[in-house]
Amino acid sequence: MEMSKKFRMMMTVFVILLFSVPSVAQRLEVTPAKLNFTANPGTSQTKQVHVRNKGTTEQNFVFNLNDWLTDENGKVKYFEPGTVSRSCSNWLTVSPPLLTLQPNETGTVNVTILVPENDNSTKWSVLFIKSAEEKTGAAAIDKNIQMGIKVSARIAVPIFQSPPSNTLYKATIEGLTETIAEDSTRTYKSKVINLGDKILNCKVFFTISNVATAEEFTSEPIEFSLLPESSKDVTYTLDKKLAPGKYSVAAILDYGYNDELEGVQLEIEVK
Repeated sequence: MEMSKKFRMMMTVFVILLFSVPSVAQRLEVTPAKLNFTANPGTSQTKQVHVRNKGTTEQNFVFNLNDWLTDENGKVKYFEPGTVSRSCSNWLTVSPPLLTLQPNETGTVNVTILVPENDNSTKWSVLFIKSAEEKTGAAAIDKNIQMGIKVSARIAVPIFQSPPSNTLYKATIEGLTETIAEDSTRTYKSKVINLGDKILNCKVFFTISNVATAEEFTSEPIEFSLLPESSKDVTYTLDKKLAPGKYSVAAILDYGYNDELEGVQLEIEVK
């Protein structure tokens, strides 16, 4: 299988819809799904978010900024604005902070970022759009998610800031292991680490080569985005049994900004 070094940038869109009743899901439409800022240090940049009231009555919508991080399994956790080291929440202003919309009416809010001098690092935040009658705040959001309590429709628009002067793309893959289940199913696990200062769009391939025959099998790519200072565990389960023999297993990382692919290798023997 040919592995291209170029692929389209695909950002993970964090959109959260939690419903108290099914009809609430139909009341709100938000575009775009994410905001990508590229403001240079010492400058500002403004982008717009469009909100449509799809309900049958007048609705008030409020906007709140929060911080967020993901763990190695890709789970998102939310925090108070300005508390995460990579936060740009304090650089952002939202105007107006509240919209009153008639049925089928669309309103627009301006989201402006003002980047401090001499700071060209990658930062991020999230803009929550929700019904004004509901409680707001990162603590309430976290509590509801952890306890599984259903609340009204809430949409999260992730915000990213990274100037073009920041070109520190760097990642590695390490720690390839094999686990064999009772039914002889083989699962391989590795870890991808973002060592740079840019959000990376990664592809990981697993290849299994028969040492004696040179016959090789390559998995479909596992694609994901990875924030700076974060890592992700990547697993692949082989869906066929291997004939007896010696094999070379490799996990290969392609993040699009390196002339050479990163990889880690493991030798196994099937008896």
